[in-house]
Amino acid sequence: MPATVNFDLEQIKSLILQFNSEEKIELAKYMDMLTLKNRFEKFFDSIKEIPLSFSDITNEVEAVREERHKYNFQNLQ
Repeated sequence: MPATVNFDLEQIKSLILQFNSEEKIELAKYMDMLTLKNRFEKFFDSIKEIPLSFSDITNEVEAVREERHKYNFQNLQ
């Protein structure tokens, strides 16, 4: 028979404080994985209101390419 244990947020925070750094990093990565879809959807919804045309995107891409080209050319000399 499965058992259930109820913890409130403060108890969980107290428990996490007992973890070592590596365990906290692993937990953070796990939490990121669990929340990534939701965070991405919120971000995507927020940028829907930004009016961007294909021309705007193309101009920005070309500007970035130009800067990268200049950077690479300068570093070759």
